[in-house]
Amino acid sequence: MIKSFKERLLKLWYGEKGQALIAVLVLLTIGSLTLTPVLSHIGTALETGVVYENRTDELYTADSGIEDAIWQIKYDRLEPLFDIYDAYDYTTSWSYELDDPLNDLTANVTIRNVWIPKDVTPPTPEDARSIVDSGKLVIAGTAPTNSNYRIKIDFYPGPGEEDELLVESIGIWIPLGFSYVSGSSNLEEEPFEEYYSVPTLSDHNGGQAVIWDFSSENMTRFPGVSLWDYPQSTEISFEYTANVTGERPVSISWIETSGVSDVPVAWDVDTKIYKATSAVGNTVIDAYASRCELRKMDAAIAGDYRAVGNSLMQDNYWPYDRRDTLLNDSDANISDIPADGDVIAAYLYWSGWIDSGFTTTIWYDNCSDLDDWIQTGSDWSSYSGDIRGHHSGGETDRYLEMSGAVDLSGYASGSVVVEWDQTDGGTLESTDGLQFQLSGDGGSNWSALIDAFWDDTSSEYFYYIVPDAYLTSQFKLRFFLADMSGSSEYAYIDDFAVAEITGAADTSAIFRINGDQVYLDVNGDPQQGAQELTATEAQVLGNKNRGEYSYASYLDVTKLVKEYSDHGDDDNPTGNADYTVGNVDADTGDYWSYAGWSLIVVFSSPETAGHQLYLFDTFAFNGGNENLDFDNDGVPGGDITGFVVPEPIEGEVNAAKLTCFVGEGDGIYDGDYLVFEGTNLSDGAGDIDDVWDSESVGMSEPGVDIDTFYVTWASGLLAADDTEAHIDLPSQTDNWNLIYIILSLRSETVTGSTDHYVIHGG
Repeated sequence: MIKSFKERLLKLWYGEKGQALIAVLVLLTIGSLTLTPVLSHIGTALETGVVYENRTDELYTADSGIEDAIWQIKYDRLEPLFDIYDAYDYTTSWSYELDDPLNDLTANVTIRNVWIPKDVTPPTPEDARSIVDSGKLVIAGTAPTNSNYRIKIDFYPGPGEEDELLVESIGIWIPLGFSYVSGSSNLEEEPFEEYYSVPTLSDHNGGQAVIWDFSSENMTRFPGVSLWDYPQSTEISFEYTANVTGERPVSISWIETSGVSDVPVAWDVDTKIYKATSAVGNTVIDAYASRCELRKMDAAIAGDYRAVGNSLMQDNYWPYDRRDTLLNDSDANISDIPADGDVIAAYLYWSGWIDSGFTTTIWYDNCSDLDDWIQTGSDWSSYSGDIRGHHSGGETDRYLEMSGAVDLSGYASGSVVVEWDQTDGGTLESTDGLQFQLSGDGGSNWSALIDAFWDDTSSEYFYYIVPDAYLTSQFKLRFFLADMSGSSEYAYIDDFAVAEITGAADTSAIFRINGDQVYLDVNGDPQQGAQELTATEAQVLGNKNRGEYSYASYLDVTKLVKEYSDHGDDDNPTGNADYTVGNVDADTGDYWSYAGWSLIVVFSSPETAGHQLYLFDTFAFNGGNENLDFDNDGVPGGDITGFVVPEPIEGEVNAAKLTCFVGEGDGIYDGDYLVFEGTNLSDGAGDIDDVWDSESVGMSEPGVDIDTFYVTWASGLLAADDTEAHIDLPSQTDNWNLIYIILSLRSETVTGSTDHYVIHGG
């Protein structure tokens, strides 16, 4: 039965000759219905592929624009890139096109400075430059550890402004990846203090804004500030957390004030934030980059430096023990900055010694008697033309007070000193000393005790600059005997005076680069021609003997070095050149005689990544038998913080280097040291116990030292993960002036990086 069915089925199939045609027609019908959408789908896919390819080309080209912008920012190329670029203009955007197309596309790049302080109107470029250049109100921040941040504020009051600065708010912007730890600031520790404030936290510019608000709180009421301080300094500390262990924030802090009209706001100018935008077709990329720049304080910059200079005196005549000839000029050369190096900054210093004219007397007592002084007992007496002190009575007998007040109300800030000759008698101990106090109201109120000397001291000239708070019509001084009660323990004072500083610095000098004399015109632009430079800063210091003084002048010559030094591979200014400085005033013929100059060129290149620089250039005098407090924090020596030492790179020898510019190097006395972390460093000529010896490597003339010291990895003085270093500058017998100290440290901190990256597509 089954077989019969199969046979009939086959017979039916093969017997119908038109069945194949029907099948073909069916297939053609189905094909006609599906072919059109299939072809349409294929066409759409091809078009989509082209769109994706175009978008990818745009994305990569736009990204190349961002990379170029970051390079321009990191290597300080914005000024040559944009002729009218202004670092203090926070509203203008500057644009350029990449020279080389990528994927047959050209990126249009825009860069602008980002104003970070929240709810603060940015100042005009002119006002911003005035605030920063005045240095009157300075705020800066650093992260000394992986969890602590410190904001330091310094106010240098003008006459009558000591109690005028009012703080409205203090803020800090913390970048993405870091967060403020609530309740951790020292402003929140004491609820009953005037400065107590709990900050408000908010999202801002991709990061976090932390703002402490105050109701016009006086600066003198902040932690660590005294009305009599100059400058008035406070530190705000807090804790932060980081998303990546070991990372430290590149933050920006600011302060809003009232009461002192020329500094309504100050911000951390060491750190700058830039917005870079790269546009190609419908693709736009926004990126934010940070950059740290060198400022003359304990701030750091990625890069490296070269320091050169020379003396401007010679010793040409017998007995060859002091410099007797002032030179017209002297030369130095820089030739080893890499060809891909770019000049970031260049600072020129010149310094010399003058034999007379430091002060002009306002009020004087020859100390032959006590007619112009008030005492309550017998601790003070006249002895052989001096005033002599020895404690034998009650506590009030220790004081010796000027009987009349002196009117100092018409004198300029920092222009008045009290001065005298002093020595001791007998064998003093560490508790024996001479101190003094100042009054601005005729003796109703007195300053804290100020040290004149302690323990045994040789006969010396002493002076002290009167702080602005005491430049009043009722100025007085009184001496105080500390202990001085032992047998034959005496303090002697002679030729006491209140005097005006009239010694003047030489603020002009000739400057040549590669043989051509150069200068800055009235607009600060570089020029060639027979015109001298004029210093923007000058400092004067009295020396060991009354009337003598030294000076140090300073000028930022960055634009000159960028314009006229040798250019490198990509027409970048390297800083390599022959430099000449001359026509500097100084006096010859004394053991103290010196004159000299030094140029610091700070540069960046791929080779210098991972270095940070610290510059200290407050003019300072070491009078012998002291460890110089070169960073002016009240403690001998100086601490460098704000870095993290990385693991050494294979083959790398040095972990750090530092250079000092010192005046009066004579090689006569031993006992001058530079001590890094407790170890004496060699000055490059092999000396470790007479480093200021007028024999600097590369110097053609004696009289100043420009010595570079190296800290090797092998020494163990710096090790991976170290975050601070201490430097001491002790001297025994010899006296000398420190013009600057600059330090370069290997650090894993990187600046000039991209902080935020946002892509927009059309």
